Amino acid sequence: EPHAVVAHWEPSGRLTLYTPQQVPHYVHRALAEVLEIPMHQINVYRTFVGGGFGGKSDPFPHEMCAAILARKTGRPVRINFDREEVFLVNRGRHPSRIEMNLHADSEGRLCGIETDALIDGGAFASFGHVTTYYNGVLHTAPYEIGAFHYTGARVWTNKPASGAMRGHGAVNSRCAVEVGLDDLAGQLGVDPITFRLANLLPPHSATITGFRVTSIGMRECLERVREASGWDEKFRKLPDGHGIGVGCGFFISGSGLPIHWDPNKFPHATVHLKVDMDGGVTVHTGAAEIGQGSDTVIAQSVAEVLGLPLEMIRIRSNETDTAPVDLGSYSSRVTFMNANAAITAAMDIRQKLLDAAAEVTGAPVEKLVIGDRRIFRKDNPAVGVSYLEALHKALEDTGALVSSGAYRTPPMGRVHKGAGAGIAPAYSFSAYVAEVKVDIETGQTEVLKVWAAHDCGKALNPLAVKGQMIGSCHMGLGQVLSEEMRYSRNGHLLNPDLLDYKIPTVHEMPEIVPIIVESNDSEGPFGAKEAGEGPLLPILPAVCNAVYDAVGIRTSELPITPDRMHRMIEARCKDEGASSPLDLASPRLEHSDLEGVLEARAAEHAERDRSRNTDPDPPDYNNGALFGFDPEIPPDEQDERWVVSVTPGDEYVDSPRLAGSAWKHTERRHGGGA
Repeated sequence: EPHAVVAHWEPSGRLTLYTPQQVPHYVHRALAEVLEIPMHQINVYRTFVGGGFGGKSDPFPHEMCAAILARKTGRPVRINFDREEVFLVNRGRHPSRIEMNLHADSEGRLCGIETDALIDGGAFASFGHVTTYYNGVLHTAPYEIGAFHYTGARVWTNKPASGAMRGHGAVNSRCAVEVGLDDLAGQLGVDPITFRLANLLPPHSATITGFRVTSIGMRECLERVREASGWDEKFRKLPDGHGIGVGCGFFISGSGLPIHWDPNKFPHATVHLKVDMDGGVTVHTGAAEIGQGSDTVIAQSVAEVLGLPLEMIRIRSNETDTAPVDLGSYSSRVTFMNANAAITAAMDIRQKLLDAAAEVTGAPVEKLVIGDRRIFRKDNPAVGVSYLEALHKALEDTGALVSSGAYRTPPMGRVHKGAGAGIAPAYSFSAYVAEVKVDIETGQTEVLKVWAAHDCGKALNPLAVKGQMIGSCHMGLGQVLSEEMRYSRNGHLLNPDLLDYKIPTVHEMPEIVPIIVESNDSEGPFGAKEAGEGPLLPILPAVCNAVYDAVGIRTSELPITPDRMHRMIEARCKDEGASSPLDLASPRLEHSDLEGVLEARAAEHAERDRSRNTDPDPPDYNNGALFGFDPEIPPDEQDERWVVSVTPGDEYVDSPRLAGSAWKHTERRHGGGA
C-alpha cells in the first residue's frame, strides 16, 4: 500500500503517530530528536502494513512533517502518497555495476574471488554504508574460498534514495557469483551442481570473512532440487531455446550487532508476558508484523512452551506505549531473535507454574511436564493438576504472573575492516533450479517452472515458509525479467506508475515447487532460521544460467527484457557469422576427467558433514582446509598446496577500477576458529 501517516496531538502535549512501519522504534527516536520532546511523550502506533520488503524500514520525512504540522495547526494531520510519490520516496534496491573475477584450479577448488562494485545510492544515505559492505561480504558463502578481496563504493546521484530492499545488499552480487560459478564449471568441463557440492563449507565452520556457520543445509538443498527437477536428464540436453539453470544463496538470520543510535549493551529483542486469571497469555512485543507472520510465530513459541492452544495467546505489537524496545522487522531478525526472547519469557512462566504444581501435588519439579492444559508427572500422568489450578496457586503466591525475556547474540566476528558487517547468529541457505524457454527470434524469455529448496532450520509454520519462498520467487522474477526504474538524462523518473513499471502479473508466474529443508540450528528457536529474505537470492542467477543453457548467451545486465535479449542474440549472430538466430546452437557439455574427481570429493564431504552434524563437540573447521591450510602452523611451514593463487599483477593494481583499485590496500584474512 502507499505510504501514509496520521499525527494527532493530545491536549496534554502527547503525540500519537499512526504509520505503517517496519521500524517503529527508530521512528520513535527520530520523532523525539526532531520535535525535541522526551520519548515518553510520543506513542508510535504501527498500523497494518500491507507489505514492507525494506520500503518502510526508515524514518521518513513525511512522518516528521505530519507531526510538525499537527502541532502547528492544533489539528490531526494526514499525509497520503500517490503511486508516483511512492516511487520517488520508496527505498528500492541499489542499482549496481559489479566487476567480478572468480578463480579455480586444476583440482576444481574455488581459489579466489575479486569483486569491485559501484553502487548507486540515490540522493540520501538510508542504509547505504551497510549495503556497501553487505554487497561484498554476503557472497563469501556457502563455499570454501582460497582468497577474497572486495572494494565497493556507494555514490550519490540525483535519483530516489536506495535502501534495504528484501535480500539487502546481497541480491546483485550473489547473482554475479553464481553466474560466474557456472561459467567456471563450463570451462572446467564439469556439472555446475557437482562443482558446487564439491566446494561447500561444512556445518560448524567459518567463512573466509569470519562468519560463524552453525548449521548448513545447502548440500541437501542442491541434492533435492537436482532430483526433483530431473537435472541430470535435462542439463545441456534440452532442445534449442529451452534451458535449465541453478542458483544458490545464503542470508543472515538477524543482524549480529544492535543497530542503535548510541553506544549501549541493550538486547536485540525483548518480550513481556502477562498471564490473565483465566489462563490466557498476553504477549507484548515490538516486533513489527508486516505480513511475514511474526505474530503467529511468537504466539506459537509461547504456546509450545506453556502447552496451551494457540487461541489462548494474544499478541500486542502495535504501539510503543505498551511494547518493549524492539529494533524492527529487517535483516530477517524477527523469528530468530524475538521468538528466542519469547521462549525465554515463557520458560520463566513455565517454571513458576511447575513450582506451584509441585507444591500442590508433592511431586518433584523435575518430574513434572506440561501438556494439553495439564501439569503432571511424566512417569505417572494420573498424578497432576490442571493448568488453571497451578495458575491460581502461582497467583496466590506472587499476586501476578508476569515475565520478561531478552535475546542477545553470542560473541562473533573478527577484527579486519568490515568484520562487523554480515555477522549473524545463524544463516539460511537456498538452492533453486529454473527451467526457461527463450524465443530466439523475439528475445522473449518465459520461466516455465522453478524448484526452490530453502534451509530454514526448522519450519515452525510450514505454510508461511512456503508462502515466503513462492513470494520471493515472484519478486525475484520481476527483477530478473522486467522490473527497472528508467530515468531521463536529467534524472527524471520515466515510469513512476504500475502501468509502465513492469511488475509480472499472475499470468507470467510459473509453477513453483517449494521444498523445505530443515537443518535444525542449535541456537534458533526450536531450531528455526530465517525464511523471509534468503529465498529471493537464488532465483536471479538460476534464470540467468538457464538462459545460457537455452541460447548460449551469458547476460551481464538485468532485467533480461526482450529488447536486451534480442540485441545479445544479434551480437552472437554477428560474432559467429550466423545468418539467422535459428542457426545458433545451444551449448553442450562433455565432462572432463575432473567431473569424477569432484563427484568423489562431494561424496567424501557429504560423509564429513554427516559426522560433524552428529558430533556434539565437532573440532574447529577453518576456511582454507580444502587447500591444506592449518591455522596452528606458521605461514612458512604450511602445506605446499596452501598457495594464494589470486595474485594480482601490476597492471591490475595500478589501473583504476569501478570503485578504485581493488587491490589498493590488500588485506588477506584466512583461518580463525569456527
